[in-house]
Amino acid sequence: MGICGTLEKSTGGNKVTELKKGTLLMTAAYVWWGVMPFYWNLLSDLSGVEITAYRVAFSFITIFIFLLIKGRLGLYRVVKDRKNILLILFGALMLGINWTVFILSVSNGNITEASMGYYITPIISIFLGMIFLKEKLNNWQIAAFLLVSTGVIYYIFSLGKVPFVSLILAVTFGLYGLYKKTMKMTSVQSFAVESAILFPVSIIALIAVQVNEGIAFTQQGILIDILIILSGAATMIPLLLFSEGTKRIPLVRVGFLQYIAPTLMLFSSLMLGGSFNINQIITFVLIWIGLAVYTFSNIRKARKQYAGENNT
Repeated sequence: MGICGTLEKSTGGNKVTELKKGTLLMTAAYVWWGVMPFYWNLLSDLSGVEITAYRVAFSFITIFIFLLIKGRLGLYRVVKDRKNILLILFGALMLGINWTVFILSVSNGNITEASMGYYITPIISIFLGMIFLKEKLNNWQIAAFLLVSTGVIYYIFSLGKVPFVSLILAVTFGLYGLYKKTMKMTSVQSFAVESAILFPVSIIALIAVQVNEGIAFTQQGILIDILIILSGAATMIPLLLFSEGTKRIPLVRVGFLQYIAPTLMLFSSLMLGGSFNINQIITFVLIWIGLAVYTFSNIRKARKQYAGENNT
């Protein structure tokens, strides 16, 4: 039957299935985000503000069309709850800040610092999970957490300055993940309302760009137009994957899985002309040793459960 089959018998099939599904969804989201710098690099002639505005605007249009086709435009029950709308406003604010700072970083050729922000994010996520959701770490996971934290803290000190971009990205996305974990509504519903809230802001931003320098849409060729239109789907899909995954797995696991995205971002940075220095190498060695310890902890736990099942 194997370890997975035994786990399903001993811990409950539905719980394990949801855990597996959540892990796969989160992995898919982080892989998607990890390779997105290639996409945004194709729009590097546009300002960060303009790209962010397009992402918001076409995300809203894309999700609206999706809901229209599915016949699920009725969101009144979602927004009539004051607590719901306040939470969504908070989530939309965190998302808007995160998108803007990330795109500005990529546009300015600062992919490395942006990716470091997503190395700090898991620490924030794990911390939030322990504080607000009372999630526990075993001894091996504590060791892994200390290793990755040491790597990140070492890198911050090696910079000789406070990496504000990295910290803003980490805190905003960590809080967005906590919001998604506690939100009592479907991923599509919450994203639809988030994008609707941000949509007017994106239109104002595009009007400002048009007045000052002219927007790129319909002015720089069909390829750029297609990339701009698809930026909505490119933004929406991984966020929905992330939202669905977050509901199914502990925030601690969300945190450790998050290291997939910044690792791929850094490889993306290298392929786009970036470089590593010795401090980054030391940081990533510490982080990946920590991830190896975390993986070992999970394998060890599975083997113990497997052995316990065989002894009964």
